[in-house]
Order: sequence, then structure tokens, then C-alpha cells
Amino acid sequence: MKKILCIGSITTDIIVTPADSIPDPGTLRAVNSITQHTGGCAMNAAAALGKLGVPVALSCRVGRDGMGDFVRNSAAGYGIDVRGVVSGDEPTTVSVVCVSSTGERSFLYSPGSSAAFTLDDISDEVLDDCDIVFVAGAMLLTAFDGEPAAKFFQKARAKGKLTVMDTAWDFDDVWMPKIAAAIPYLDIFMPSVDEARKLTGLEDHHDIARALRDMGAKNVIIKVGKDGAYMLTAEGEEIDSPTYTAIKPVDTTGAGDSFCAGFLAGLAQDLPYVEALRLGNAVGTSCIRAIGASTGIMTLAETEEFMRTHTQG
Repeated sequence: MKKILCIGSITTDIIVTPADSIPDPGTLRAVNSITQHTGGCAMNAAAALGKLGVPVALSCRVGRDGMGDFVRNSAAGYGIDVRGVVSGDEPTTVSVVCVSSTGERSFLYSPGSSAAFTLDDISDEVLDDCDIVFVAGAMLLTAFDGEPAAKFFQKARAKGKLTVMDTAWDFDDVWMPKIAAAIPYLDIFMPSVDEARKLTGLEDHHDIARALRDMGAKNVIIKVGKDGAYMLTAEGEEIDSPTYTAIKPVDTTGAGDSFCAGFLAGLAQDLPYVEALRLGNAVGTSCIRAIGASTGIMTLAETEEFMRTHTQG
């Protein structure tokens, strides 16, 4: 099975549930739970891959603090190769995740170490040891986004690696200028539909995919939430892959990252795109069954059994 290198954003997530509103100043409100988890797009995907049993490494930047130790130790506990986790002077990135009573989430975000992640933080030794490189959390990687990311993908392609990128919500509201330089070096680009709309200014996900492919991405996947995923391949094939709607969400934190992990797990096994997309939807669905970005992820065998006993759509 191929090995995957997940690169980019990590956080320590402080998850509050339910959090439908902020209490008035000077008042107190009880909630059901406040828990600490690992988070961030790269960490979420790597953790899901580790739980699936897919060989995976993580390249990211943490602080020299307790939360950085928590991220590193948690990653190792998932079976992730942590040789690419570096420490810097910035505090570890933290998100306060407010989960509503309907399972939707919003974030309070302190950029910290992920914003300071640079091209030099990626070890050649770790890169050479992997077959697929996945940059997750683009647009939150302030020191890496843009030309540095483009240089990295160009280098990875020259080494024969499959290049994949996902995005995160751009709190700076800059969008496309942050990532345009990297797009021509992508074998697969898979943003969420909300982020893709902001990137392109287009509404329909079919139009969005064509626009992103016209910019140079070989294959484009648009994650369309409860409707699953849509893929436009390099050959022009269009694939709609519905998700498993019978499962009621408990917490949607990390669902998109888990979809990416499932899809990458399919690529690691050389599955055709249709089957890799189906696996992505199954792993994304397993994520939403429990609080936390990785808590609900099952083993690959358990996920395959879920796919045998549940129907898409």
C-alpha cells in the first residue's frame, strides 16, 4: 500500500457542545461538554488514515508548549510517522469549536504555529519516503501558501509523487491569490463547495470544477456536504458520488478532512476513482457519528463492512 504524507495545518481543538450562541456579557451558561482533541486539516486527515491502517506521515509545525506535546503524542498514538513534526517559538495553533445543537460548527481560531509553517519545515527524508503528498489547510498556511507551495509541488512532482491539495476557510478573505500559483502543479485539487465558490466567484459546482481545471489542476473534486462529492477527471469524465444520508450527524467537525483521508486511502490501494470516492464518503460519514474530528473513524475493514451494509444516497 502506498504511503501518504499529510502536510500543513494542525490545531488543538477545544470543542464546546452545544454552543448555539454566546452568553451575554457577565453571565454564565452551562454546556454538556468541553473536550480537547487534535484538529486541523492535515492532522485530521493523518489521524483518519492512521486509524484506517494506511501508512501515513505528518509534516507540520507546533509550539514548544503543552498543546504542541499533545498534538505530537496524539499523532504518534494514531500510528502516524511524526519525524516531520517540527517545533517553533510560536504557540501551537488553537481552535475553539462551537458545535450547535444540530451538529453544525463554527470556529474561533488562533493561527499560531500553522501560520509560521514554511517550505523549509518539510524534510526531504520524509518526502522521499512517501508516494502521495497532500497539502491540507491551504490558505491558513501564511508562510507556505502561494509561491512556496508551488515550488514544493513542482519538486514533489519531479520526484514522482502524486500531488493533492485541499483548502480551509480563508479568514483573511483573500482567497484565490493565496493558492493560484500552486494549482498548475496539482494532480488532484479537492476543496469544499463553499470554499470553491469563494475561490472562483462561481456558484454551480460543475462550473467551478471546469474553471479550476482550466487553471491547471489535472483532476478536481468538489466536496458538496450532505450531497457527497463531484469529480471532474483529467479525461473529462464526471462522477457524482452521494454520501450515506441515513446517518444522523452528531458533530460534523473534520468530516471534509475525513472524506479526503478516505479518498486518499483508496488511491493508496490503487482503487479506481469511483471506488475511492465511495470510500471517501464512507469515512466522512463515520467521522460525523461522534464528537471530535477523528473519534468516529473506523478501521478499513470496519469501513468496508459499513459500505456493504449501507446504501449511498
